[in-house]
Amino acid sequence: MPPPPPDVSPSRPPSDSPDDRNAVAKTWMKRGIALLSANDPAALSEALQCFDQALAIRRELPFEESAWYRWLLTACWMNRGDVLTRLGRPEDLSAAIHSFDEAIFHLLHLPLDADPQYRSRLALAWMNRSLALRAQATSESLQEALLSLDRASKVLEESVTPQRPLGAAMPATVLINRAAVLLELSPPRAFEALEVAQTALALSQPTEHEVLQAAEISLKARHIFCHAVAVLLETPPVDATHADDWIMQATDKVDEAMHLTASWEQHAGAAHFRGMRQELFRYGCHLLLAYQPHFLAEFLLDVLDPEQGSPLLAREGDLYQVGLQSLDLAASELRRRGPLDLGLKGMDRLIDVLETLSRAAERIKKRAKLLSSG
Repeated sequence: MPPPPPDVSPSRPPSDSPDDRNAVAKTWMKRGIALLSANDPAALSEALQCFDQALAIRRELPFEESAWYRWLLTACWMNRGDVLTRLGRPEDLSAAIHSFDEAIFHLLHLPLDADPQYRSRLALAWMNRSLALRAQATSESLQEALLSLDRASKVLEESVTPQRPLGAAMPATVLINRAAVLLELSPPRAFEALEVAQTALALSQPTEHEVLQAAEISLKARHIFCHAVAVLLETPPVDATHADDWIMQATDKVDEAMHLTASWEQHAGAAHFRGMRQELFRYGCHLLLAYQPHFLAEFLLDVLDPEQGSPLLAREGDLYQVGLQSLDLAASELRRRGPLDLGLKGMDRLIDVLETLSRAAERIKKRAKLLSSG
């Protein structure tokens, strides 16, 4: 439950003391943050009102003479921008960008070398500004979003000292956002997005089994990598050698994601990865179905067969349904091609593949039946 709103009625005016007035603002901020954390769209308008109340008070505090009051003022602008971005209407997004611009203005007037939190929030402000620009979804706003992400990266680089090395989480998050924007450009810069996602994955992968945030970043990086591969494969001309390599890398990343999410769910109860796991699994199935159906059975058994894959994944019914649909589609597509497309030797190979798909389907159907009866 959010805290009750502070009593600032006319019958009880706040004290003239800056600290007392800030205490009222702090109560408004806590209430707004609680509403924001509830992840309830219906609460966003009330959260915005809370942050506006806090902002109105803190704008009157002596922030010109106090870095502490200026720092608190930036928190108001940051939270206000966050709410407006989530509200998402055109006028809200424009107001969100203005809020982040105000936060950046005040952060730049802080002694950035005095406290590492100053540069961290400045980088976050630039990154959040890029999210609002991305949500506007125009060619101009997407280009400006990339520039904002460049500024975030520069701020992070400037924050590094021998005593304060840069961690992996924030740079990887900036890279993830950059890769996503690159795929939304027209035309998409898919190869660049693929490379950026790969870099983000390299930063987060070493700790993905121990740190939840690293696991989330790694999964998003794999997701964007697979999306970039799908775009590249649909953009002619496609070099066959590169295509095979991209597909292999993408399906490897899907397989890694399956086991990573299963590990987190088994040992830490992190079931919130399930939606992303299913989406990545569909990516793997669709890529192989479209371009390498002869490898589909092996991929599915690696994931769904408890003797080869994770016992936890072998109990997930939704994955079985996606797998069986993919097997049926692969068999239909291969039969459609026939001898005219493949020749006699190709037909021998086709028969072998169809038999493999059929055996895999039977094995998976048996497992699905056991799952539903259990």
